Amino acid sequence: MHNYRIRTARFQLTVSFFSSLLLFALVELFFWFFPYEHSFVLSSLIFFTSFIVQFILETVALTKDYRLLVDRIDSIDLFVKTLSSGKLSARIKMDGSGAINQIEQSLNELADKIDTQVKSLQRLVDENVQMNVKIKNEAVTAERQRLARDLHDAVSQQLFALSMLASAAEKTIHSNPNRAAENIADVSDIARKAQGEMRALLLHLRPVRLNNESLDRGLERLIHELDAKTTIQFEASIDCVPGLSKGVENHLFRLSQEALSNALRHSEATKVTLSLHERDQLVALSVFDNGRGFDPNHENVVSYGLKTMKERAEEIGGHFMLTTHEGQGTSIHIRVPIHRGAETDGR
Repeated sequence: MHNYRIRTARFQLTVSFFSSLLLFALVELFFWFFPYEHSFVLSSLIFFTSFIVQFILETVALTKDYRLLVDRIDSIDLFVKTLSSGKLSARIKMDGSGAINQIEQSLNELADKIDTQVKSLQRLVDENVQMNVKIKNEAVTAERQRLARDLHDAVSQQLFALSMLASAAEKTIHSNPNRAAENIADVSDIARKAQGEMRALLLHLRPVRLNNESLDRGLERLIHELDAKTTIQFEASIDCVPGLSKGVENHLFRLSQEALSNALRHSEATKVTLSLHERDQLVALSVFDNGRGFDPNHENVVSYGLKTMKERAEEIGGHFMLTTHEGQGTSIHIRVPIHRGAETDGR
């Protein structure tokens, strides 16, 4: 603004000077044809008077225009600050014409677009919240149905068998003690299997996140708890693998839970081994049980769970491999690339 005022003053001085000079020339030309003794003095007086009057009048006019320009620029600045503060309903009151008026109109149009976009974003956020709630409710319902189905298909039937065997043992305990002893042995075996099923189902109900724990600490705690609550012997070889993102760690922890749950429910194993190591920029997770194994081409009981595990591994760019044979146990191997550079950049 300071430079603008200087340039304006220079321009006004130039215009006033040349206008007065032109008037001086005309007056001198007049006195050329009509001589007068003090013509030069009179022409000079007219020149200076014209120069001063023009300069004053033009300066007043330009000062008024300058003040109007400053007021409009201040109004635009206040409007921009108002928009920045979040009041998107504000608009500039336009009066006048020219380049400033076009700028004000463009700013109002920009404010309209920003207001429309914010409303669209808020609507998308509301829809996203509603969708997340719907998805969560559907996931909870699906998990409840799965647990109910598992309880009915496994534990409920085992409890019914326990009731029948206990009733038969009660009836034959005096008349046929040997038969009653066999029934009681079956009761013990079925009760052990039902207990394993319940522990596996409870394992599914555990939180699927590590809750600010590292992956190795979370797996060690999980193995320790299972070893203390079941008759199965658990062995673990777990290394700390730095550089994993929280998403990858949570997926690997969930995959470990599912693999251990399958071993508890279906393998009839006496020993389960879990290992976690880093090899050639890969994190390797393996779970092995010495149970009965199965034919993966004909087994339908765990096929859905294995498919889910494979999809979960692929979500983090990993490779899922299953090795099993009837009577020779089951091995699950998962390999996931480690992207330490990307993780470091993200942090």
